[in-house]
Amino acid sequence: MNKKKIIIIISIIIIIIAIVILFILSNKDNKTYAVGDTLADTVIAQNKGSSWNKGDSGVYYTNNHEYRYIGANVNNYVSFNNDLYRIIGVFDSNSHGQDGKTLVKLIRSRILGAYSWGNYNSPANSGTYSSRKNDWTGGTTGVKANLNVLLNDYFYNKTDTSSTYGNCSTWTYYYNNTNYRTNDCSDIVGYGIDPSLQNYIEDATWYLFGYSGNGLSKQNFYLCERGQYEGCTSANSGAYATSTTAKIGLMYVSDYMYASGYFNSTSTTTGSSQYYGNQNWLYKGIEWTITPRSNSSSNAFYVNTNGNVGSSGDAYGGYGARPTFYLKSSVYVTGGTGTFSDPYTISCDDCNV
Repeated sequence: MNKKKIIIIISIIIIIIAIVILFILSNKDNKTYAVGDTLADTVIAQNKGSSWNKGDSGVYYTNNHEYRYIGANVNNYVSFNNDLYRIIGVFDSNSHGQDGKTLVKLIRSRILGAYSWGNYNSPANSGTYSSRKNDWTGGTTGVKANLNVLLNDYFYNKTDTSSTYGNCSTWTYYYNNTNYRTNDCSDIVGYGIDPSLQNYIEDATWYLFGYSGNGLSKQNFYLCERGQYEGCTSANSGAYATSTTAKIGLMYVSDYMYASGYFNSTSTTTGSSQYYGNQNWLYKGIEWTITPRSNSSSNAFYVNTNGNVGSSGDAYGGYGARPTFYLKSSVYVTGGTGTFSDPYTISCDDCNV
């Protein structure tokens, strides 16, 4: 091959490379993901700003502490654990207690099942009646709340056995004037976290402050849940724990309220207002939150069928529940665009160390 032909070939190759680089740069602002980016960075790159109008959808920066998916039409699906999850947002240490880390919070796309919030079970299935308290940690009453046990002992460990609580299939709870009842653990264990993925999930602080009713705005509920708003205490007027460290929890009231696209960014509409499920991607019907009612020993906040936030959910009620957790900051994207049909796929190189 003569020198002239070599020069022509090299020139063509250089032109092709230049065209590819220009194409990548011109589409940089429109990307929905980049293979190799952390999942947190992928979400943050989609930020549309700190204000939104009624009916908007997308990722927005809120409260100076997080980036949240807001509205009805958001592409926040993640394939994880051979299941489908959705991204609530990216949060700093004010939300999860891990200093210097920005963590992605996931919630299962579908409701896992209907379970009592805190209709207390007894260790080793002894059947001791311990009422329907809203003490999530059991630090005061001596027995953890039902959902705390189901999610952190059985679901996270993907097991039907527990040295403390016995076999999940015979895990019983007791409520006054009823007989023993057995939970159906098929979904708890069947959809539980595979051992190979358990280390993807970060230990996080889950805050247990609450309020006396649903008359706070999304902005103030966020502060309230963390004990940063006047009049907010833990359950039973401050008798129960204010926080716990765990792998799995539930969504907060503020998570649900911020997800609504029916109200704008500055709206101070309270939890008593209807949050219109067709404008809120988090709405799945009646569902528990992790937030207890502060002036009660037996009530917790929940989303009701009308789409607003109820404050008097009796802890023995069988409402929907969805496992919620934070992924480690090193989790990165391997593919997908975040849509229902093409969810983000993820991996982590140091999560099993």
